[in-house]
Amino acid sequence: MTCPFCKENILDGAIKCKYCGSMLNLDPYNTISVDTITADEIRAFVGNNAYYYIRSFSKFTIMGREKFCVTWNWNCFGFTFLWMLYRKMYALALVTFIVFCIPGVNVLLHIGAGMIGNYLYYRHVKAKISETRFTQSPQNIIPVLQEMGGVHAWVVTAGIIISILMVILFAVFFSTMIATMGHFVGMTI
Repeated sequence: MTCPFCKENILDGAIKCKYCGSMLNLDPYNTISVDTITADEIRAFVGNNAYYYIRSFSKFTIMGREKFCVTWNWNCFGFTFLWMLYRKMYALALVTFIVFCIPGVNVLLHIGAGMIGNYLYYRHVKAKISETRFTQSPQNIIPVLQEMGGVHAWVVTAGIIISILMVILFAVFFSTMIATMGHFVGMTI
């Protein structure tokens, strides 16, 4: 059997492709169609974890029309800014970065983003697919969606590097603070 998504050879009757991770039996969720956007177009645009997002997106279109409902996305909750960059949602990434700079809002933003992240991504995917349909011929849609969509793999590397740098900076800051306090305590004794 050949995977319909990555075209690799897989075992007959497989449920999930071992190469690209796509689920092969999407029967209940393969019918997502809002404004005639198909699951194949979503799969082409989303790339990694398309099965998860098609399931999440189907919750917003369960009645045949778009309606918001709360879903949970752990990646968006934990790494809001980086997740949005990873998924190529640049304007929202900029807004969240600016809002993160407001003291006391950080935790609330993470919780809110975790609850509405899938919906925001759904709106992004829907807009990009509609835009592509308007500018491309039907034969070119899937390749163009694959090129436009997907993820930025470099964001994971950047996130790890930023995390390491922050740990080092915190360690230097706190060790300097402890040394300074020890110096002052030594002077008062």
